[in-house]
Amino acid sequence: MTMILTKTQLIGKIYKAFEGVVLEDGVGLWEGQALDDRLENTAAYERLRAKDERLDWQKIPIVRLYECSSSISFHDAKGMRFHLPLYLLFALYVFMDEEEELHEDKDFTLWPPEIQFALTHNLESDYSKSRFSLLNTEQIACIVHFLEYTKGERERHCKQYRVKQNHLFNKNHEELKEAIAFWKVKALVP
Repeated sequence: MTMILTKTQLIGKIYKAFEGVVLEDGVGLWEGQALDDRLENTAAYERLRAKDERLDWQKIPIVRLYECSSSISFHDAKGMRFHLPLYLLFALYVFMDEEEELHEDKDFTLWPPEIQFALTHNLESDYSKSRFSLLNTEQIACIVHFLEYTKGERERHCKQYRVKQNHLFNKNHEELKEAIAFWKVKALVP
């Protein structure tokens, strides 16, 4: 059984596991938006692609995750490896100060990316296998720890607030357990 990490431990592992990862020629946030908008082979596509940060995922402002929230569905393996730490940290509420500033603007109506869905659904598909194919064991272990942390937080929330575990909670709980088992095999985590 894997030890569930604290939030601080998990954040440290994510930074360490993805230190120095670059985008190379992978699909970035803006390029993903261009693909979502079906702009391939156009000048607009090239302009958007040129806006992508390629060297340091830590330089990407959180507002970009909102502006390009659908890009998570368009990352190739290099793009997923480059952006995954940012998505994980975002889901762990590491950037709450930046988010609060965004939400103070009453005109801000963008949706955040949904990393948990990407890490728990259709994992056996060729598409998922391909876009997660460049992750090393340490990076995959971060996924396992993230999902375990998420599962534990949901369980604690239900217990603390005496939330009745309904069908939706149980379905989500099972999806998390299945995904954790899937990623543990990939990472060779006991």
